[in-house]
Amino acid sequence: MSTRTDTATLSWGWVRNPRFDLFFILGTAGLGLAFSLAALARPSLFPVLLMVDVWLLGYHHVVSTFTRLGFDAESRRQHRFHLWVLPGLVFAATFAVYQAGGVWPLMSVYFYWQGWHYLRQSYGVSRILDRASKRPAAENPATAWMLYLLPLAGLLYRSAQGSTTFLKLEVRMLPVPWEVAWAAAACALVAFAAWAVLQARALRSGAGSPAQTLYLATHAGMFAVGYFAIPSLETGWLGLNVWHNAQYILIVWLFHNRRFKEQVSPEHRFLSTLSQSRRMLQYLVVCVALSALLYTFILRGLSWIPAASLLIVQTLNFHHYIVDSLIWKVRQPAVRRNLGLAA
Repeated sequence: MSTRTDTATLSWGWVRNPRFDLFFILGTAGLGLAFSLAALARPSLFPVLLMVDVWLLGYHHVVSTFTRLGFDAESRRQHRFHLWVLPGLVFAATFAVYQAGGVWPLMSVYFYWQGWHYLRQSYGVSRILDRASKRPAAENPATAWMLYLLPLAGLLYRSAQGSTTFLKLEVRMLPVPWEVAWAAAACALVAFAAWAVLQARALRSGAGSPAQTLYLATHAGMFAVGYFAIPSLETGWLGLNVWHNAQYILIVWLFHNRRFKEQVSPEHRFLSTLSQSRRMLQYLVVCVALSALLYTFILRGLSWIPAASLLIVQTLNFHHYIVDSLIWKVRQPAVRRNLGLAA
């Protein structure tokens, strides 16, 4: 009798269903690639593509965090510190950095912290897909190495390029020698090759998650294209940003959808109504509208105060990075339960 597991009977590891998960894995990556390649082919399109990304995805994805923190009384009670205290602390730190050095320290912190934020979200998505699989876990020590090394090598590569502007604002990159950047890239390539070989063996034996494997392949592809293959810093960044934003919006919606189980909760009527599957479009429209109102006020209503818009936008970004590192840990029972994951 063969000791190999019949892989045909095993789970692909979908979190919701094949349609949703394939769009989440391939659709968001394809969208990000489309934005980057369009801007690469016609650089004059970059401002338009950036505006679409920022207003429909970027601002929306930051506001989506607040649907977890404050769209219902239970969440507001649970996240009082994150809602009412942390923003003030982050603004004070942001203002202090601006007072000390002006625009470039804020933009430099933004660039590197954002890169780390992309990496950590991708790591979290990988964990979610791994937990969703009913297959035995794959013992692949190269997974974490590949997940981390490729984005970090990409940041070193962009640093070595020495760009002085990012999104038309002054930025200063870390002084990374080209030899260090290429050495990091070589290590990342070795890690990816080792991961691919070990993951293929695991899948053949019936272990590991095919959905997670597919996602990790897109992870490698997006960071390779965004940081290495596309010469322009901003054009490569655009694709990564679109991919990241679209992913996050879908994760938050899935969390709320699973939380309320297609039912309207009397205690959370507004959020639970919007979170039903048949109302996904309304949920997205409400979030886009709220984000548009908020950021229009920030960018237009405060434009008469020097640097106010930049300070508040970056405060929201940095607050988002901190909060996301705390509220999405897969080890938290509420996260596992509302994403339908095993304990």
